[in-house]
Amino acid sequence: GILDEKNQKWLEILNKIENKTYTKLKNGHVFRKQALMSEERTLLYDGLVYWKTATGRFKDILALLLTDVLLFLQEKDQKYIFAAVDQKPSVISLQKLIAREVANEERGMFLISASSAGPEMYEIHTNSKEERNNWMRRIQQAVESCPEEK
Repeated sequence: GILDEKNQKWLEILNKIENKTYTKLKNGHVFRKQALMSEERTLLYDGLVYWKTATGRFKDILALLLTDVLLFLQEKDQKYIFAAVDQKPSVISLQKLIAREVANEERGMFLISASSAGPEMYEIHTNSKEERNNWMRRIQQAVESCPEEK
């Protein structure tokens, strides 16, 4: 089934994530690869997107929508590492995550994380309007069915 394929893909991606990579969350906690493995997380959706940096450049990113977080990875030496862009966390909790269209930019979306640790905004672009809408819809669905914070 589709779930098996997704799980298979998720395991392959996990295997490619550099063991030492980590990202700092908004609340100061360090999030490591190991944290991704210990949870009952499933891959809902994935794809290549472009993260717009503060300087207006675009970084190629592998975005993974999991049951409770959105994850941004970048490729480095055939491995994946947590994306390092503008010192922003590359793991975003789906709790209080809002997706908004970027005005006059049909392939762009703002992801606004309104978490208690402080708001953070990400500008993500896709290859097409359809793809952007697809991501927004899937994020919305995942946020609505996301397990409550412990």
